[in-house]
This record gives sequence, structure tokens and C-alpha cells, in this order.
Amino acid sequence: MVDAYVARFRKAISKAEMENLLSAQLQVMDFIAGLRPELAIITNGSNPADLDKAEETAKNVESASLINKNVIAAATNLTVEVKELKAQILELKAKIKEAKYVPREDRKLLQYNRGNRKPPYRGPNRKPVDKRNLECFNCEKKGHFKSEC
Repeated sequence: MVDAYVARFRKAISKAEMENLLSAQLQVMDFIAGLRPELAIITNGSNPADLDKAEETAKNVESASLINKNVIAAATNLTVEVKELKAQILELKAKIKEAKYVPREDRKLLQYNRGNRKPPYRGPNRKPVDKRNLECFNCEKKGHFKSEC
């Protein structure tokens, strides 16, 4: 981009130089004024003595800005990938949390069934117990509990 501008500027200057209308400092100022604002600021800040130094500075700044744009683009791609990975991690954490979740009633049953503890009363909705295979501790007959003996 700067190369094309330099070529056009040199062509315009060559026409004007035939009559010695522009001094070296005016040439530099006109050249810098025609650059993109970000290039003009940095090129003018280097305070070039002649047109050749101004051109060289502008080309260096442009190549550095292209490199920076490539680095920024690569970093942006990495940040997008990182965000996607973070989202996947959050989804997996939610799935793990769901898989580990045990309803409160089931947790209580697990707690009470660890030892010889009596399970808690579950209200009128509890399932009936199949007593056909139960053996009474009192008379050792099948089909009833000791309290029913």
C-alpha cells in the first residue's frame, strides 16, 4: 500500500521538481500528509530529514503494523478457541453435576440402610412389602413379622 503511494508521490514530485517548486522539507510534509493517519503519526514522529528517510520509515511502520495485525488476528483466533473450550468445560461440569445428583429421598435411604437402622417412615404411599419370603424372628415361620406373631 505504501509502495503504490510512494510511486504516485514520486511521479508527482518529479513533475514539480523540474521547476524546483518544492523544498526537501515540504516534500516530506506533503508525503506524510498523504499517508494513512496511523502511518503519518509515527512517520512524522521520527522526524525524517528527507523524502527517502520518510519513505523508509513509512514502509517499516506499515510492515510492522501488518505483522501486528497478523499477531492480533492469531491471538483473536486463540481467544475464540479458549472461549469455546471454556464453554465446553462448563457444559461438562453441568453434566457431571447432573450425573452425581441423587434425590434427597434416595440419599436418606442410602444413609439409613448402611447399618442395622430402621428405614424412615415414608408415609401412606410406600410400596407394600412382599412377606412370602420373610421369616419371623419369634417363631421362625415364613409370611409375617415378629410384631405380627
